[in-house]
This record gives sequence, structure tokens and C-alpha cells, in this order.
Amino acid sequence: MTRRGAETGSGFQEAINRTNEAYKKSGRAVITRKAVPGKFILERDQNRRGLALPSINFPSGSSQARLSSSSLRAAVSEHKLSDWRAFIPESKAEPDYGGAIAPDGRAIFFDAKTTRREALDFDNLHAHQVIFLEHMARVGAVAGFLVEFSKHHQVYFLPIQVLTIWRTESTRKSLPWHFFSQYLTPAPAGKGLLIYDYLTAIEEQERRYGRDFMRFSLTPAPARRRLPRKLAVG
Repeated sequence: MTRRGAETGSGFQEAINRTNEAYKKSGRAVITRKAVPGKFILERDQNRRGLALPSINFPSGSSQARLSSSSLRAAVSEHKLSDWRAFIPESKAEPDYGGAIAPDGRAIFFDAKTTRREALDFDNLHAHQVIFLEHMARVGAVAGFLVEFSKHHQVYFLPIQVLTIWRTESTRKSLPWHFFSQYLTPAPAGKGLLIYDYLTAIEEQERRYGRDFMRFSLTPAPARRRLPRKLAVG
């Protein structure tokens, strides 16, 4: 795996999972990916306990029917369309990742987004997740979206407070990449399992804008007026 991870959503999530494992091993944070809530759909009269495997011809003369793990995977793969239970995911309010950051156990919640475009479209941000993250931020948690711009090989943590300010003051339905590069801090590359050190980026952004991001503004600070140099007296 390259430092930037793959350019697909699953590849980016795998990079995050490895980074989170590095955080856990170093004692820096414990952040896990939440399971997707949902349910399995069973056909009428289908066995409700265990996985019903298709009929398999075992070698003749075998005293006990046994399958190797590779044979089991092959059987499931071959018959999954007719025998595999259908899983129906349910709408979820919570984002993909949640946990706590050392040393004070501050909570953190975020959803992972990846894009090949030059902007993060708001269509990819679910309203129920935005509301959940806003509530978490109000009580002091780190909350937002971890965004990968695969074209630029960069990852940013977008705080929910910054997203709210943008959506209030701008008419655009997306956040352009140059906004991230101008106002936010890219996650630096780490070593080993630490692929994207996004906690360092979060710390830098909070030093710059404050934990509540009250110092964040889309209006650039006025340039300081240059005073003319005094002429030397000859």
C-alpha cells in the first residue's frame, strides 16, 4: 500500500484503519470503525441458525465430512447468488468512525470521504450525519469529515464547524480543494502503519482557530500597511 492509500473508498478506509491501529498501539487514541446496522433477509423455511451451505460432494471413503477453509470459501463464492443471505443496510445516524483521544479521553467522530474531483460535493454528505456531528461538536468532541483528494494525494480533516460556516456564507454546493489547501492543514505522512497522521492536522488546526473554531473566518485578515523606509541622512 502506498502512503496515500488507494483511490477508492475502500482503499482509503483501509488506510484509515491502519492509521487507527498505529494510534492504538502508541497509546495516542482508540478510534474504531463502526459496524453498519442492518438485517439479513431469509427466505421462507430457510434455516435461521448458521450458514446453509450448498450440497458438496465429499471424497469417497471419507469417514468424516470436513472442508478446508479454501474449499469453504470456494463453495460460498460459487453458490452465493442462491444460498447467501441478503444483507439490507439500514440508515445510520452515526458516522463511520468514533473513539477517544489521549490523554484526556476527548471524544472524536468523523466520516471518511474520498473524491477524484477538485471539490467535495455536499451531495456526498448525509444530513443525519451532519446533524449528529454538530451535536457532538457542541459538547466538545472533535467532529467532522476526513476527506481524501486522491488527485492531489492529500488528506484533510474538515471540522463540522468549518463546514457550517461555509454553508452559511457561501452559495456553492461544494467545497473546492483550494479552500482546503488555503484554510486547513494536510495530514502529514507517517511511518509504518501510520499512513495519514490526521490527529496532528487536527491539533494544528485547533491551535490556529481554537477548539470551537471561533477564530475561523472566510474573510481574509487585512494586509498590514507597510510604512515607508526612512531615508538615510548623508
